[in-house]
Amino acid sequence: MSKNVLISGAGIAGQTLAYWLTRHGFRSTVVERTSGLRVGGQGVDVRDQALDVVERMGVLPRIRAAVADVRELRFVDAAGQRVAGVQLANDIEIMRGDLVEILHDVTKDDVDYVFGDSIRSLAQDSDGVTVGFHSGGTGRFDLVIGADGLHSDVRRLAFGPESDFLDYKGYYFAFGDADAALGVDRTITMFNTPGKMVGIYRSGNHAQAKAYFMFRRPEPMDYDHHDLGEQRRLLKESFAGETSWRAPQLLDGALADPGLYFDALSQVRMPSWSAGRVALVGDAAYCASPTSGAGAELALTGAYLLATELAAGEDHRQAFRRYEEKHRELVDVKVQISDNLGMMVPETQDDIQARNAALTAIQ
Repeated sequence: MSKNVLISGAGIAGQTLAYWLTRHGFRSTVVERTSGLRVGGQGVDVRDQALDVVERMGVLPRIRAAVADVRELRFVDAAGQRVAGVQLANDIEIMRGDLVEILHDVTKDDVDYVFGDSIRSLAQDSDGVTVGFHSGGTGRFDLVIGADGLHSDVRRLAFGPESDFLDYKGYYFAFGDADAALGVDRTITMFNTPGKMVGIYRSGNHAQAKAYFMFRRPEPMDYDHHDLGEQRRLLKESFAGETSWRAPQLLDGALADPGLYFDALSQVRMPSWSAGRVALVGDAAYCASPTSGAGAELALTGAYLLATELAAGEDHRQAFRRYEEKHRELVDVKVQISDNLGMMVPETQDDIQARNAALTAIQ
C-alpha cells in the first residue's frame, strides 16, 4: 500500500485521518490554506459511532470536559418573551474550535503540517500524484485526500466544478461572535420574522457566545467564498432592516468578528468519492449542511474508516471502494434535514405561529 499521503485541510476530518494513517505507518502531510488552525465555528455533536472513534484516540475525556452544555432551544417574540422551546438531548456537543485544537494536540508531533498554503494543481499517473502548491512549490505523493470542506479545491481539481455536486437547499447561514449578555445561559435563543432567523448560542462552558443568522433565498448568490468583506456586505444587507429583539446588536457583533462564517446551506452529493489516487472525506465528499448536526460525526467516522481500509494493505482503489460502500449508508441517513430547516426558519407568519403551537402542544 502507498505510504506517502497528502491531506488538504486541517479540520476535523483531515486531522482525524492524519492521526489514524500515522498509527498505521503512513507518512501524512496536512496542508491548510489559513495561517493557523481555524478554531471558530459552532457547536458540533460527537455521537454514536464517532464516540468510539474518539475513545480509541484517547481524547474522549478531553472532549467530555469541554462540552458546551446547552440544554434548550428557545424561540422568543420581538419582546424577548419565550413562545416555544425544545429541551435538548444530553449529547456530547463541543465547540468545533475546541475539537479541532484537541485533534491537533494529538497529531502535531507525528504529522507534517503546512499552514498558509493550498493545492493549485494535481497531475496523476500510475505511480503517484504530482501536486502544485499556490506557494510555488511542488510535491510528489502516493495519494491525495481532500478534507477541505464544502468548497473543496481537491474536489474541483480531481472531479470537476462544484456546481456538479452541490445541492443548494434554499437558505443562507451565518454565525460570528456575540456578547454573551445578549443570551440566556445554556440556551440557544432564536427570533423569527417570515423567512429569517436571528439567534444566539450561549454555552455553559464558554465565555464567548455565538450569533446565528439564517434566511431563505430561492437561488444561490454568486460571490467569492474567500472574500470576507463581500460576505459581511451580503449579511448586512440581508438583515439591515431587522430591528426587533436583539437583531441589531447581534448583527454588529458578528460583522466585527474576523472569523465570521457566511455561506449557502448546501449538501454535497457525489456518485463516487474517489478518482484514481485522489479521494475525499468529510464535508468535501458528503457535507450534510450545518443544520444536520451530523458534520462532525460523519467526518470522524469517515476518516477512521478510510484510514482503516487503506491500512488493510490492498490496492488503494480497493480501499477507496470499501470505504465508500461502508460509509454511504450512514451518510444517506444523516442528510435528511428538511423538517429541521422548516422549524428554524418558517416561511410565513402563520408558519411561525403554527410552529410555536406545535412545540407547545408536545411539551
